[in-house]
Amino acid sequence: MKNSIHFISFVLIIITACEIDNYDPPNGGVVGTLTDKITKENFQTEQPNGFYIKLFEKGGEIFSPITFSGKPDGTFENAWIFQNEYKVVPTEGAFFPVDTATILVGERTEQNFEVEPFLAIVNIDISTNSGNIISKYQIDRSKVKDKIIESKTLVSKYPTINNVVFEFMSRNDLADISDEEILGSTFTDEISNLKSGENYFVRIAARTNNRLNKYNYSKIFSVTIP
Repeated sequence: MKNSIHFISFVLIIITACEIDNYDPPNGGVVGTLTDKITKENFQTEQPNGFYIKLFEKGGEIFSPITFSGKPDGTFENAWIFQNEYKVVPTEGAFFPVDTATILVGERTEQNFEVEPFLAIVNIDISTNSGNIISKYQIDRSKVKDKIIESKTLVSKYPTINNVVFEFMSRNDLADISDEEILGSTFTDEISNLKSGENYFVRIAARTNNRLNKYNYSKIFSVTIP
C-alpha cells in the first residue's frame, strides 16, 4: 500500500510538470531607437548600463516591470515577451525624463523615442599626425540643469570604448569654469606617443554633475596613425 501511494504521488508530479511545460512561450518582441534631440542622430551611450527600457505589462505587477539594457548605439530589443499591451519608457540614461508610451506588442513591434540629452558633443573633427590623435569639438545642450564638470577624449585599440574601457585619455576638468564659457568654447585634446601604422578608435565624452554620473558620448571614430 505504501509503495502504491509513492507511485501515485510520482505520477501526479510528472503530470503537473507536463502541464507547466505546456504553457505557450513568449511570442512577442519590441525594438526601437533613441534619437538625440540635438544631433538628430542615434543617442550614443555605453554598455551595459548606458540606459534601460522598462516595460509595464497590462495586468501585470506595476512595481515589477520587465527591465533590460539598451545598446551603445541607442537601439534596444527584447524578443522574449508576451504579446499584450505595455507601457514603455527609457530610463536611467544621460537624458532628461521621457514620456511613457503605451503600445500593443505583436511579434515584433517598433517603438522609437526622442530623448533630450544632458549634453551633446558637436562639431567634431578628429585628425592625426605622426604619433598623435587630435580631437576638436564643442559641447552643446538644449536644457539647463546640472553643472558641466568634465570632458575627455578616449582612445583604444578596440571598438568597445567608454569611460571605463579605454587605453589612452586626455581629460579636461571643467568644474571651476562657467557653463557659459564651456558652451562657447572649442576644445582641443591631444593623445601622443601612439604607434605609426596602428589603427585606433576614438570617442569623446562629457559629463554633468548628474545624480547617476552618466556620460554623454560622441559616436566612435576609427583612425590610422601615419
